[in-house]
Amino acid sequence: MKRGHIHELNVTRALAIIAVLLIHSTSSTVTNLDSDSNFFLFYVVLNIASKFAVPAFIFLSGLVLFYNYMNKAMTKETILTFYRKRLAQIAVPYLFFSVFYYMITSYMISGSAKTAIMSIFTIEFLNRLLIGKAYTHLYFIFIMIQFYIMLPFILILLKKVPRLSRHLIWIGFVIQWIFIYVNATYWQYPYKGSISLSYMFFFLTGAFIGIYYEKCIQFLKLTKQSIHMWVIGLWGLWIAATAYNIYLYYYVFADQIYLTNSKIYELVWEIQSITASIILLQVSYWIYHTWNKRMVHSLDMLGILSFGVFLFHPFLLLIYRKIDVGGNILMFHVWSLGGFVFSLVVSWIVVYIAGRYFKYHWIAFGPIPVKPKK
Repeated sequence: MKRGHIHELNVTRALAIIAVLLIHSTSSTVTNLDSDSNFFLFYVVLNIASKFAVPAFIFLSGLVLFYNYMNKAMTKETILTFYRKRLAQIAVPYLFFSVFYYMITSYMISGSAKTAIMSIFTIEFLNRLLIGKAYTHLYFIFIMIQFYIMLPFILILLKKVPRLSRHLIWIGFVIQWIFIYVNATYWQYPYKGSISLSYMFFFLTGAFIGIYYEKCIQFLKLTKQSIHMWVIGLWGLWIAATAYNIYLYYYVFADQIYLTNSKIYELVWEIQSITASIILLQVSYWIYHTWNKRMVHSLDMLGILSFGVFLFHPFLLLIYRKIDVGGNILMFHVWSLGGFVFSLVVSWIVVYIAGRYFKYHWIAFGPIPVKPKK
């Protein structure tokens, strides 16, 4: 039986894409601002508190995929249809923007349009394309392609051994940490963030909630009746992990002291990200059912456009950062926060117009269910 559409998830996507833009719009400020500045901690908080964004999208993808496909028979036709639709919807935009960003950066370095065009026919571009590094944010799309490839095999395994579904959360955690350990000890692959195993905990936790959604829903809605000790504990753990992560980051930059055990960063980040992902769902349900309808509609639309906004906004930030504000400290802070507003609003408008008026928008932004009014 087909399960109903979860309307609240577009709000979750909207909140997650806002977090992505906060990370990217404050990253250069955090990197370049003097750690002695009175505002340094403010930007660190904005940046680090939003670091759950990519894991949240992966968590959400696991939830949606297993929610939709767990009850479907994994026939040859179903698998082929899944690969054709999902990989085309995400692989084509990935290729498009990999070419786009690589040419842009090549032109900025060389100043030659011919060099920029020829750069996409090099071995270096091919290597970067195959590891999700044609531009800084495209690794996420590369990770999702990997998850799409392995999804039918995971579903087939769960259908043959149904009891494994109840253990997906800890299985994902173990797989992720085995990979972290093996890579740190033996493999030492420098681009481990482009490997899906680095995010298996988030993906399979989302899968668990997707499979048992009807049972989990009562814990996801924030009401007076649903707020038990586990909810207070969840929020407390998220606050503690986020605060400690901010401390670790600030500690490193302010005092120029580097912790020798990077696994501390990894574990704290995982706790922050997984708790934030679940809390994001809870907040989304609360927003969807209690906020003003216009606000909910706006967030719903941003959630629908979030994939395109994710792909396009770094180009806007690239342009925006060419603005020189000189030595005026007030203008510097206006410029720093203005990057967030500029990249959000302009990318929102561009992707919306593309989805509404251009037939082949899917090549760049994937399918966008925004159509003109009749």
